[in-house]
Amino acid sequence: MKAGIPSGTPIAYKNGMTSMKVLIVDDNQLLCWGLGKTLSKRGIIHHAVENGTDALSEIRSAFYDLVFLDIKLPDANGLDLLPVIRGISPGTKVVVISSNGSESNVRRAMAAGAVRFMEKPYTCEELAEALEAVFPRKSEGKPASK
Repeated sequence: MKAGIPSGTPIAYKNGMTSMKVLIVDDNQLLCWGLGKTLSKRGIIHHAVENGTDALSEIRSAFYDLVFLDIKLPDANGLDLLPVIRGISPGTKVVVISSNGSESNVRRAMAAGAVRFMEKPYTCEELAEALEAVFPRKSEGKPASK
């Protein structure tokens, strides 16, 4: 732990940068492209994979501050992958994204460690709200709220 920086703090913030590193796990290439474009506009480094096998490989090989994880993947159920991701990388936050926002899916995602559930289709504003909720920007000159 660097002086004054709690463990589990995103790498981007530890290094004094404003960017963070995000992994997108979704087999919908158009969604990955759109989400990636939105993240790029915000200066966020991102990488996209289309299946659970590649997602776990990425999580094992690099630290990601945040993972956007779809439930329905070609080789896995994202809700089953969620605890595995959290076990490999406890400091990584996970936002589950799905076109099936049933109450049971939301409950299961949150119980498995997701910090948020976003139902597809979502707007750029909803994405911005999710990013701000997960990693609030520090307001300059104002004390951080608790």
